[in-house]
Amino acid sequence: MKKLLLGLVCLVFLCLSATIGISSDGEQGRIKIYLQNKCSSDVKVYVKSPGSSTKYTVDDGYKKPFEFLEGTKVYDEDGRKLIVEVTSSVSGDTFIVCD
Repeated sequence: MKKLLLGLVCLVFLCLSATIGISSDGEQGRIKIYLQNKCSSDVKVYVKSPGSSTKYTVDDGYKKPFEFLEGTKVYDEDGRKLIVEVTSSVSGDTFIVCD
C-alpha cells in the first residue's frame, strides 16, 4: 500500500512539473517591440516566426505593441525589406513601418 501511495505521489509530482515547465517555456523568449506607422493609410507587415508566418496590420498614425518570439523577423508587406529581427537587444524599441 505504501508503494502504491508513493507511486501516485511521484506521478502527480511529475505531471505537475511537466505542466509548469510547459507553461513557463511558452512565455520564455517573448520580446515586446512597437511598430509605428507614420503614413496616412494602414500598412501590412509580414511576420515570420520560428515555425509560422502571418501578416499584421499597423493602423495609420498608430504605434502598436507586439510580443514576438526571439528570432522572429518582421518584413514589409511584400516580404522583401527586413524591418527588424527580434532579439533581446531590441526589447521595448520602436520600429517605423512607414513614414
